[in-house]
Amino acid sequence: MAASGARPSRRIAPDRKVRRRREWEDTRRPAWVMWLSVACLVCLAVTVVALAGSERMSRPQAINGDALGPDNSETLDGYLDRAAASVQDAVDDTGDGHGAGRWALVTPVAPSGPDALAEIFGGMSDLRVSTLLFGNSRWEIPEPADGHRRADVFTTARDQVAVSAGTAQDDPALDALGVLVHGTPDDLADLADRPGVLAVEALPADAAYGRFGVRPVTVEEREEHR
Repeated sequence: MAASGARPSRRIAPDRKVRRRREWEDTRRPAWVMWLSVACLVCLAVTVVALAGSERMSRPQAINGDALGPDNSETLDGYLDRAAASVQDAVDDTGDGHGAGRWALVTPVAPSGPDALAEIFGGMSDLRVSTLLFGNSRWEIPEPADGHRRADVFTTARDQVAVSAGTAQDDPALDALGVLVHGTPDDLADLADRPGVLAVEALPADAAYGRFGVRPVTVEEREEHR
């Protein structure tokens, strides 16, 4: 029998090697999870780069292949004839010129600022003036709100483009080389006869915005034509 003053027996501690192994396993799991996450991110990055380099992701897709503006090998005189024919064809297709609206490229005689553009499109409230073209850039614009004029819209758009480009509002580079519009064949024929308009080229009625290419007439092409 144990003496009355004997201490109670203690629980035997686990072996140190077992304890260390358990501690090592506990610390190993988060590292394993971290490396798996890194591997997944690397795979994702490789996939994104591969898609970005593919033609499907890096090139605009045109469903019907429509395009506005002169072809690369086309003279300006040839383009002006073709543009005029496209408007006449649109009028002939509808008979009275009041058929479904279609997209068209309006090319001013010279790159134009807000005042010149407002003069070209003055009095055409039913025409949708959609996008201004500046070199290789384009700027979509809204229709005038109540109490405002197209000149106000053009001026606001020019201010916004100047801020975006970090240039002065009166920079000649901000003059529009062309304007995308949507209107009836009759509207487009009216535009083609207006002072300050070099050409109007119409697309087929089924052409959808964003699904056709656009190349405005350059400053150099205008100067060579004079």
